[in-house]
Amino acid sequence: MWVNFDELSSKSRVWVFQSNQKLTKEMQVSIDGELKAFIEKWSTHGSQMYASHVLMHDCFVVIAADETKQMASGCSIDSFTGLFKTFGARCGVSFFDRFSIAYKQAEEVSICTLDAFKSKIKQGEINASTIVYNNLIGTKDDLSSAWELPLEQSWQKRYL
Repeated sequence: MWVNFDELSSKSRVWVFQSNQKLTKEMQVSIDGELKAFIEKWSTHGSQMYASHVLMHDCFVVIAADETKQMASGCSIDSFTGLFKTFGARCGVSFFDRFSIAYKQAEEVSICTLDAFKSKIKQGEINASTIVYNNLIGTKDDLSSAWELPLEQSWQKRYL
């Protein structure tokens, strides 16, 4: 069952999918509609998931599920992972590129390859206080407290 993202508990589990490039408005509308229809029917072991999604910064799609109502199974997670592979193929982007780094620059989110990210650090375009994204967060609460981090507090700090 799809519910408004804001109605989910802060302890809801989240999955963050980052595209390797900005999504056009048309792509976002398509993904938003298909994902909402998917979540409306999303179930695990015959029980409906209580979940939602939100698109952020033109490159992130966050799915959240209240697992106090129903735990997500491996198969149910695989089903939406497959959906993101389909989105990527159709839109010409990847949601599974681990070498794609998103960072904030003057309140605008930019995306680049890991090699370009390292180069931007060397050139001084990116520094220890640049905001980067920790897409491995676990809960909706983490989305507001641990998703956006200064580079010096992230796993990417090793490139400083």
